[in-house]
Amino acid sequence: MVAGAEKPGLDLSYTIEDFDAGTHRDSHILYRVIEDTMLDLVTPTPGARVLDVACGTGKQAMRIAARGCFAVGAEASMEMIGLGRWVQPESQARMVRSIAEVLPFRNGSFDRVMCQGSLDHFADVPAFMREAARVTRPGGRVVIALANFESVACRIGRRADRVNRKLRRPRPPWRQYWQIPEDHNVKGDLPYVRSLGGDALELERCFGMSMLWNVAVYKWALDHMPEPAAEWIWHRLDRVVRSRPQHSDMIFSIWRKRGAASWPNS
Repeated sequence: MVAGAEKPGLDLSYTIEDFDAGTHRDSHILYRVIEDTMLDLVTPTPGARVLDVACGTGKQAMRIAARGCFAVGAEASMEMIGLGRWVQPESQARMVRSIAEVLPFRNGSFDRVMCQGSLDHFADVPAFMREAARVTRPGGRVVIALANFESVACRIGRRADRVNRKLRRPRPPWRQYWQIPEDHNVKGDLPYVRSLGGDALELERCFGMSMLWNVAVYKWALDHMPEPAAEWIWHRLDRVVRSRPQHSDMIFSIWRKRGAASWPNS
């Protein structure tokens, strides 16, 4: 549900069945690189305090803890928390039930706050951004990864759909990748990402990731070529959109409190 239809509601019962990981090679590469990139961004040094908001099963929080950081995952769904604990009961990551808009932590509790692919599900995104700023220490950062529904891939998909409709070809009964899911409350794209900071945060850096995700010909080609060749092509296209986030499939943004010093080489 995109903003404008009706007031978004809180989703307290998100389930593993609601997530489609994709079965194609382009999805497998993308999800792996998203997770690894986020991990590098939020673990500057061992001992850093990191909060993963809307953490799902806590997979990333557990990886962060394995790097020697103090990791906390905040998640609204008890099913997801329970599943994560069942899969990795030995992890040192802490799991807390919480909605993103009201985080149960003191001011300045964390060096990094991350949100990976979940912000468009939130009922009140500005409230989350204010809370993320509040619980981040003055020299800390907020790191967000968000799907881009104005990517090259989505534009290709919409144009192909218009052609197919003119040719009176039947549309598949399932949701197309370029259509915003019903459980999304906003449309992710670069202008939206740049508007997120409000009064509390300012954008320090923004970059894109992945190109042509889910485009039929590209997806088929990667599935049918040797894995090293598929990886090479994927990463070459990824390099193209790193500095062109408006065209990318995912947009990463790094935020600091207003007036805070920049990261070196940011």
